Amino acid sequence: MIVSEVMVKSPITVKKSVTLKKAQELMQKNAIRHLPVVDSKNELLGIISESDVRSTFLTSSISSANGLPPSKIKVESFMTTSPLVVFPETHIEDAALIIYKNKIGALPVLKHNKLVGIVSVMDMLGLFIDIMGILHSSSRVDVVMGKDPNNFDKVSKIIRAEDLNIITVGMAPYKKSGHKQVYSFRLDLCQTQKVVDKIKKAGFQVIAAID
Repeated sequence: MIVSEVMVKSPITVKKSVTLKKAQELMQKNAIRHLPVVDSKNELLGIISESDVRSTFLTSSISSANGLPPSKIKVESFMTTSPLVVFPETHIEDAALIIYKNKIGALPVLKHNKLVGIVSVMDMLGLFIDIMGILHSSSRVDVVMGKDPNNFDKVSKIIRAEDLNIITVGMAPYKKSGHKQVYSFRLDLCQTQKVVDKIKKAGFQVIAAID
């Protein structure tokens, strides 16, 4: 999956001459936490975050240092210039890694030096929730198996033979044995007893089943 499939297209932006108070109002009104700062050609100049604005309003020393109340300070004074960016064709895993390593909340998306979108931590969290089927009514079967890929194939075939749809599969270490893993099969909502019995009959350990 690439960034263009997840990003917010044509995001709300501000010019560098906008006041911090106006930027704050835009964020509150639109329930967003980041505003790209662009010029008249929609080229990216920087980005300002909710935390940037909040810290500015809370720091009285800033007001005295500039001779202006925070409500009159321009965005350009506190925006992050030359922010990290990604492109529409960037793989979402790479974008997530950039966000994680640099401890930032969002990445502007550029195409031909123009701002075309923004992708945030919340966008990625939403994608993760969707992929994992967390909001989808579902059942789950947790199976302990060795790391040989053939084991996974065998269990998957048993599930599919029961006409059950596998939404996602998660993996976690099996604490009782370093040579095994727990595979969590999230299925469309169903009665799991029949498939659990068949998985056990095939020689696998089922440690949890949720209808």
